[in-house]
Amino acid sequence: MHIYFKLSNVKLLAIFICVQFITANCYAEDFVAGESKNTAANIDTKVEWESLTPQQQEVLAPLKDKWNTLPAERQQRLSKGANKWANMNPEQRERAKEKLTRFKNLSPEEKAQVKENMRKFRDLPPEERKALRQRWKNMDPEKKQQFRERMKNMSPEQRQQFKQNVREKRMQRKQKYMERKAN
Repeated sequence: MHIYFKLSNVKLLAIFICVQFITANCYAEDFVAGESKNTAANIDTKVEWESLTPQQQEVLAPLKDKWNTLPAERQQRLSKGANKWANMNPEQRERAKEKLTRFKNLSPEEKAQVKENMRKFRDLPPEERKALRQRWKNMDPEKKQQFRERMKNMSPEQRQQFKQNVREKRMQRKQKYMERKAN
């Protein structure tokens, strides 16, 4: 599997998968349906705490005091993420908790890198995000584990080469996308 992000270690991959699954993936349904609900009107619409379901409020309880100060887009992403959380089975929730715990234990630099990676992911064309999600989703668990192990066992030099290859392929895909978009 090719990933468009700088991965310094397997932790970042695990965090990417978790964060992607809980937050960024919230928009997947819109893209699958061929429409994006990220219109200016929807992005600017704040989500009132009282309008959240009890399940969403329970999941988002740590944010209750600062909820009204969050940007509308983040409120929407978090409320969609809370819906996904409510629909996860116990095993999925446990994996997500473990990955979030790993994120909390990252250095500030690593956290900043993860956030940057997520920004880059959200900035990808919808077709590429959808393709990445689908590719990961369709990958059998054994191959996913092999990929995780491969990343874990790479030397820093090998990881650097892997990242360079990914960057080059990403630029090629981006160039093809821009050419298709121009036509």
